[in-house]
Amino acid sequence: MTKTVRQRLLWVAALLALTLFGAAMVWLHYQQLCSPGGGNDPYTSDLGLHLMEASQVDMIYSATSLLIGPAYRLCGYWGVAVLLGLCQVAAVLAFSWGLRFLAGNCPPGARLLLSLAVYLAQAVWIPRGGYWYRGTITTTIYHNTTYIMMAPWALLAALAFYRAWQGMHSRLDARAWLAYTVLLAITTAFKANYVFAFAPALLLLLVADLVRTRGKNLVREILMGCSVLPSIAVCLIQANTLFTEEESGLRLIWTVDLDPSLLWWGIWNEPAVLGLLRSLVFVAAVGLLLGRLAWQSFRYRFSLLLFCIAMAEALLLVEGGDRLYHGNLWWGPFICYGVFLLESVAAWLRGCVAWRGGQRGGRLGLRLAVCGAALAWHIISGACFLVMLLQGASYGVPILTYNLW
Repeated sequence: MTKTVRQRLLWVAALLALTLFGAAMVWLHYQQLCSPGGGNDPYTSDLGLHLMEASQVDMIYSATSLLIGPAYRLCGYWGVAVLLGLCQVAAVLAFSWGLRFLAGNCPPGARLLLSLAVYLAQAVWIPRGGYWYRGTITTTIYHNTTYIMMAPWALLAALAFYRAWQGMHSRLDARAWLAYTVLLAITTAFKANYVFAFAPALLLLLVADLVRTRGKNLVREILMGCSVLPSIAVCLIQANTLFTEEESGLRLIWTVDLDPSLLWWGIWNEPAVLGLLRSLVFVAAVGLLLGRLAWQSFRYRFSLLLFCIAMAEALLLVEGGDRLYHGNLWWGPFICYGVFLLESVAAWLRGCVAWRGGQRGGRLGLRLAVCGAALAWHIISGACFLVMLLQGASYGVPILTYNLW
């Protein structure tokens, strides 16, 4: 079989798999929307609530409302389900596009299949720990409308930022800067969590660059810093809708009367540390085992910084008022983990390319195999969980908590 034929077959397989995945997402979201929600309903989700808010002018704070409302009026629940399914397919395509820059030797069809597989990944299942969806960190969310619609834009915004940053020490590309600025603002229009982490991470980069260049790069640093201003303006518009009560707004977690167990550390998960560890098996393996193959990449280091800032915000900040127990700051780690996961997969692929090229030092093959096994563990766990969702299992309850010994 020639190389061209193999690549065409991979393309056909990838497109078929992506079509089946899109159809499954449409069916899942249609069932979620048909469900009244609450109680023991197996299809409880945020979709119905967000659709209801889209019909109330005073509750429109996200671009999500501006899209799902017309989709519902045009085709009912099916219209909204198709829109969300397309957004999830777009997230897979954005992930695949991100790998294109670092895995040029990988055929496009194979890259798309890998991206789809990684998109299914969830926190790993373990015996006696079962499988939980809430309370773990994952890039793929099935129950929240605004997150689903934000995810592909956030990935594209991160990729556009990397391209714009390449001109920081030579000449900024105006088109790259504008594309990244617009994509960041669009992402923020759906959900503000990404820019909440991105803006501080960018500030740290710019301060470090200012110190390193001793002010000789000041003009480009100012221009790059100004790129977040449209997104900040969008955040202010959203805040005027969300935070209208006297006690509303962002608060440090220790300044409010809050039982943390009701957020992440208790009813949403088994022991919290275990839930976090199950979420990060692959990315931890890459960071610890692949060394320079990962850490020498600016994209990898920045994505890790982004994720750490988002985690710190989720642990230290809450919303005040009636949104206190919504846990909305946790959307930051979810979306930033998606960016970090992309760079971790890219680092693993770079290692695979190096191994195929003859590099064998430091038991590289064994280290790559361990990372690959960890990724497969995430993917298999996620695929099984998706099957259970399609069969009617709720995302809000513990699943498969078997005692095997």
